[in-house]
Amino acid sequence: MYDLLRQNEIDMRAISENYKGIEYVRISNLPGDQKNLVYKSLNHNLIINILKDNSLMNDCLQYQHYITWYETIYQTMLQERCVEVPANAPVLTLAFE
Repeated sequence: MYDLLRQNEIDMRAISENYKGIEYVRISNLPGDQKNLVYKSLNHNLIINILKDNSLMNDCLQYQHYITWYETIYQTMLQERCVEVPANAPVLTLAFE
């Protein structure tokens, strides 16, 4: 099952942005499950502010920190979620009149 998962695994890593040599991702632009898990599991001291075009982006994460988080936390969580558990389903009987 694990080998099959690895072969069919979809890469859900966000694409980085670059501003003045800072490679980053905005947490608010991440898919919903990643966004929620980042806020729950990441050291908030790693979240940085970037002033771009007179707009303060206060939810940025350096891309290297995002990749480390993705590989150690997010992928581990996905693998733990994909556990195959056999279960007997009840038999459905239809009656027509």
